[in-house]
Amino acid sequence: MTATRQAESIASVDTIFSADSTEFCPFTDNAQYLALGTYQLAENERDNETHGRKGRLYLYNVDPKSKTPLQQVQMLETAAILDMKWNHALVDDRQVLGVVDSIGGLQLYGLWDGKLEADSRIQLIEDTSILCLSLDWASRVHRDVEHSYTVATSHSDGQLSLVRANESNWMVDQQWMAHDLEAWIVAFNYWDTNILYSGADDAALKVWDTRAGGQMAQITNRRTYSMGVTAIQCSPHEEYRVATGSYDEHIHIWDTRNMRIPLSEAHTPGGGIWRLKWHPTKSNLLLSASMHAGAFVIDTADNNTITTSFLDHESMAYGADWSFQHPDFIASCSFYDHVMHLWHA
Repeated sequence: MTATRQAESIASVDTIFSADSTEFCPFTDNAQYLALGTYQLAENERDNETHGRKGRLYLYNVDPKSKTPLQQVQMLETAAILDMKWNHALVDDRQVLGVVDSIGGLQLYGLWDGKLEADSRIQLIEDTSILCLSLDWASRVHRDVEHSYTVATSHSDGQLSLVRANESNWMVDQQWMAHDLEAWIVAFNYWDTNILYSGADDAALKVWDTRAGGQMAQITNRRTYSMGVTAIQCSPHEEYRVATGSYDEHIHIWDTRNMRIPLSEAHTPGGGIWRLKWHPTKSNLLLSASMHAGAFVIDTADNNTITTSFLDHESMAYGADWSFQHPDFIASCSFYDHVMHLWHA
C-alpha cells in the first residue's frame, strides 16, 4: 500500500536517552501535557540496582500553534522505562500515569499543578533483572472504581500480572506464566475487562479469562504470525474490535467473538509493529509505530489504506500517540537517534 500523504515534522526535541514511549494526557483540563519515557544502557557502568539500565521521564506542554510547540516542563530520573499509559479514570481524585520499568516495577505518578509526583510503587517481580515490558489500564471504557484501580502488566520472563488496589495499597492480585518467551504486550478487552490479550516472542496471541486464574487461554492460529506478537489494543469505540501487530510487519484487525481468523490485515513494509493506538474519537483510524519503517495512520474502514506516513525517524520508531486536545496531532519517538517529533495526520 502507498501512503497518500507524507507528514512533515512540526517540532522535534532531542530526548538525550533513547526514547520508546509517548503518551498524551486524556483529561480535558490537562490534555496539553505529553509524557515521554526513555531507556538507556549505562555504558561502562558496573552492575548496580538498575542492572546497567537507566531512564528519564519527561513531561512536555504541547501547543502546535506556539513558537515552542514542545516545551519541556519536567524531567525525572528513573529506572529504564519500557512502557507507560495514563489511567482514563481518576485514582483517589488524581490523574495518574502508570510506568513499567527495567527492574520489575510499576510506578504510579499523579499529575498535580502541571507536575508529575511519584505515588505508589509496586514491585511486581522479586528478581529485579526481569523487565516489565508493558501495561494497560482497565478503565478506557468503564471508569468506575473497580476499573480505575485495575492494571495488567507483562514481563520479560513470559509472566503476566493483574494488579489491583484495596483500601490501603496496591498489590498483585494474580500472576501466571503466560508465554514461553518475552511477553511483549498485554491489553484489556475494554468492554469486558475479565478478558486479557497477550502477545510474546513465541509468535502466539493469547486470550485469557482472568476469572479462571490464569489457567485457561485460547491461542489464536499460530500461522497468523511468523514472528513475535508485539502490539495489541482493543478499540475504545467498537465493542468487538481489537488490533494486533507483530515483528513480521503485519497488523491484524479481529472480531473478538471469533479469534480464529482475522477480519483484515495491513502491512507496513520494512518495519515490525511496536505500538498500535486507536484514534481518540474516530473509530476507523489506527496509528502504528512501525520501528524501522516509521509511523503510519491506517484507515481500517477503507481497506486498511495507509493515509499518512511519517518517515523522519532515523531509528526505530517505538512510541506514538494521538493528542486528545488537538485533533489529529501525533507525537512519535524513536530509539537510537533519541528524538521525539510532533506531526499532523
